Amino acid sequence: MILYLTSSNKVNLLDFIEIELELPVKKLIGSFSLNSFVVKDMRFYSHVRYLAIERGAIKETDKEMVQALLSFQMMYEMRIIVISEGLPESSPFLQELIQAEITNVVTETEIDRINDEIRECFTEEGLQRYIPTHEQFIIYEENFHTTPSDNEVQYQFNCSNVTIAIAGCDRRVGVTTTAFNLVCWINAHGGSACYVEANSNNHLAHIIQLFKPEQSGNAYVMEGADFYFTKELNRVYNFIVMDCGVIREGTIQEDFTNSDIRLLCSSAMPYELARLYRTMERCKDISIQVLGIFVPDNIKSNLKKIITQDIIYCKSTHDLFDSKANFDSYRRILHLK
Repeated sequence: MILYLTSSNKVNLLDFIEIELELPVKKLIGSFSLNSFVVKDMRFYSHVRYLAIERGAIKETDKEMVQALLSFQMMYEMRIIVISEGLPESSPFLQELIQAEITNVVTETEIDRINDEIRECFTEEGLQRYIPTHEQFIIYEENFHTTPSDNEVQYQFNCSNVTIAIAGCDRRVGVTTTAFNLVCWINAHGGSACYVEANSNNHLAHIIQLFKPEQSGNAYVMEGADFYFTKELNRVYNFIVMDCGVIREGTIQEDFTNSDIRLLCSSAMPYELARLYRTMERCKDISIQVLGIFVPDNIKSNLKKIITQDIIYCKSTHDLFDSKANFDSYRRILHLK
C-alpha cells in the first residue's frame, strides 16, 4: 500500500501507479504538520510499504520537514517519496534530503517526466538520479578560514578517481580554462586532481608547446598539476577533470555521459541562449549542472526565468592556472560547505 499525503491540487497524481502496479493508494488530503503526523498518526499506517509526500501539503519549513523525516526514519522502515515539482538540484532542501538518504525525490515540471520519475521511485532500486556514485563524496573541512578568497582553506577529500566532465554548448565558452582552473583549485585546497583532454581540439598540445613543462610518466606537470592526453594515468587522484569540448548536434560524448559529475558551460549573451537551451534538451536524460561563464548581472534574472533556476555563475578568468578564482562556485560544484 502507498500512503499519500497531498494537497487537493495533486490528489490524482498517483492514480496511474495504482493502476499500473496494482498498489492501493491511501490518500490523505489537506495541510499537514509532518512532525505531528509522524508522532501521533503514523502508527495507524505502519503496515504500508511507501510514504509519498507532496511538498505543498506540508506546513513545515524545508529544514523542519527534513528533521521530521529523520525522526520518521528512526521509527519506521518504508520508502519515502517526496514530490516537489521544479525543485532545483542546487536547492539546500534537496541536498539535505540526499544527505538523509532520501533520494526518491520527484522534481520534474512536465507531467510526462513527472510520471517517469514517479514510476522509477516505485521500482526495486528506486530513483537513481540523486544517489551519489561515490559514498566518499562526504567531505569535511579542516582549518576553515572565514574569508572566502583565502587560499589557505583546506578540505579533506575521501574519494578516489571521481570523474568531472566539463563540456560547452558552443565554442569559446570557457571549457578548457574552467577545467584547468578547477584542477588547480582542488590541488590548492587539500585535494588531488588531474586534467585529461577528452576532445579533438588539441588545446593541450599548444599549451605544452608554449610552457614546455617537464614530463612525468604519461603526465605533463605544470604548476604542480598533472595534465594528460589520455586516460592512462600515473596514479590515483581524488578527481579526474575531463575536458570534453563542445556537445555537438546529434551526439553526446561517452566520456561526458559516463562521468560522475557533468558540467555544461555557457556564456549568456541573448544570441547564445537558444544554443544553451537546445544543448540542455539533448542532455535531458542525464543529470547536468549548468555553469554560466561571465554572465552580466542584468541578464541573470532573465536566464533563470527562460532557461533554468539551477545555474552556478563563474567569473571569466584569463589565467589557466588560477587557483583562487570562483571559490564559492567550485565549492558548490563539489558540494562543499
